[in-house]
Amino acid sequence: MRGYFFKEFLKFFWLRPENALLLALRADALQKVFKYFDQNKKSVDISCGDGVFSFIAMGGVLSESVDMFRSVNLSRTFREGNYDAFDVFNEEYFIKINKTPSKNYYGTDWKENLLKKAEKLGFYNELIQHDNNYKLPFNDQEMQFVYSNSAYWVDKFEEHLKDMVRIAEPNGLIVLEMKHKEIINYTSSNYIPFMGNRFHKIINAGRLDTWKGLRTKEEILNILKSIDEIEIELVEPIYGDILAKIWDIGLRPLFNPLVKMANNLTEEQRIDIKLERCNIIYELFIEFLEDYTPEESTAIEHLIVLRKK
Repeated sequence: MRGYFFKEFLKFFWLRPENALLLALRADALQKVFKYFDQNKKSVDISCGDGVFSFIAMGGVLSESVDMFRSVNLSRTFREGNYDAFDVFNEEYFIKINKTPSKNYYGTDWKENLLKKAEKLGFYNELIQHDNNYKLPFNDQEMQFVYSNSAYWVDKFEEHLKDMVRIAEPNGLIVLEMKHKEIINYTSSNYIPFMGNRFHKIINAGRLDTWKGLRTKEEILNILKSIDEIEIELVEPIYGDILAKIWDIGLRPLFNPLVKMANNLTEEQRIDIKLERCNIIYELFIEFLEDYTPEESTAIEHLIVLRKK
């Protein structure tokens, strides 16, 4: 499934292929828990963003003409702090669907523009704007399946974890794809001695400061073990080591000129170049991706599956 997901995510993230690599691994890891997903009950995608990750992970297929770079904010040369180039919605953003998933979610996110993008997928039962530092807008035990890959962004991290448990029904699942503090071992801060502070500032782009809830793996597990209402069913590494380094740098500094160039092509040119580029990147990485086994000792993101008692 990794190769399949890599191709599908590359179509959408073609100018940021490092994201397609990691999302392929996340989507592949999720397949083992989707067998517990009950379509006849309520499930929620917490911090769903534009919805594309869950759409593809659940079997949706987007047209090759669709990508995330048509509707972006290029007002800054480099990202800093909470600036998000994708937190914009305009008429250039469109969705064309080749296949709709058989499953769907409720979805929440704190950015209105990303919810507008998610709405175009026609995949979510309902989309709700919500800040996860506050109580989730659902009743106790309302959800059979709760999914989040963004808990580490939340300032009130521990309270947020407990609130996801609150909304899960008895025997329901809380599925977390959780980045943790060990990622610092693979960030550009490690290159300062020989690349300098300016290099680090450009690559980091304020990301670490926005991950308010970032904890070590041990701290996360200790918090979860302290919650009496759950049992930890699975803790499995998703990626780390060389992939963490690839993702940290990627094509971030070249993002603005690449998007400007792509958005000034004709539609025919855009698709031709996009497909050629995607095919090259796929061939470069597919053997590595399919053989990749994350090591526990170097992992910086884990799949964590919790079951409500």
